[in-house]
Amino acid sequence: MGFVNAMFIYLLVWWVVLFTVLPLGVERHTDTGMGHDRGAPKNADLPRKIKLTSLISAVIVGLMWLLVHFNIITWGEWFRVKA
Repeated sequence: MGFVNAMFIYLLVWWVVLFTVLPLGVERHTDTGMGHDRGAPKNADLPRKIKLTSLISAVIVGLMWLLVHFNIITWGEWFRVKA
């Protein structure tokens, strides 16, 4: 797995993990006034969730890289075009 391939895989994994992490620890707004949505979070805490997402994604892609590097997963055979 080359560096560019790893970056693309990291980007895909990052987005999937982000949408998995976003609902964690969310408390709903209880204000019922003009311009307030009951389903909106009180504090989204996005910087912490982005850091957590980046860490989890790095671990997942690192494990995937190790599996490919030690030929436990052979993606080259799956995607190689045979003419």
